[in-house]
Amino acid sequence: MARITPYSNRGQGVILVLYALRELAGACTKQEVLRFISAAGFYDITRHDLPPYENQNEPRYHTLLAWARKDALINGWVVDTDERDAWQLSRVGRRVLERTSERYKTGELNVRKCYLWRPKFKKLMDPAYEPSPQDSVRSEEISVLFE
Repeated sequence: MARITPYSNRGQGVILVLYALRELAGACTKQEVLRFISAAGFYDITRHDLPPYENQNEPRYHTLLAWARKDALINGWVVDTDERDAWQLSRVGRRVLERTSERYKTGELNVRKCYLWRPKFKKLMDPAYEPSPQDSVRSEEISVLFE
């Protein structure tokens, strides 16, 4: 099992992926998850998220979310399905998402440190959240894929 820290790029990505899989309810492909996260406006996309990594042809943030999805699979939070490239949220993944959400709501975790999330998603994780200058701002580039 890989240890995922909640404020790392990958940790923030995992929560976005688990949330999307829960909301989409059922087996979903990578593209369906990416479309959901993009359409909902949950990921704070900057100009540095759009160019692909070397030897890739998808935007960087797609690669980051794909790695987050892989982390979730390795940890048993999502399960493979019979459908090609389709995964769904496991019972354990649902519990992880619920527990993590509860930790944000109680203040044990702080959504202000989640610089990849847009305010709309932060508010879903912590209904008391209001944007402020105290919100963490990420560096301009997400250059470290493996945190």
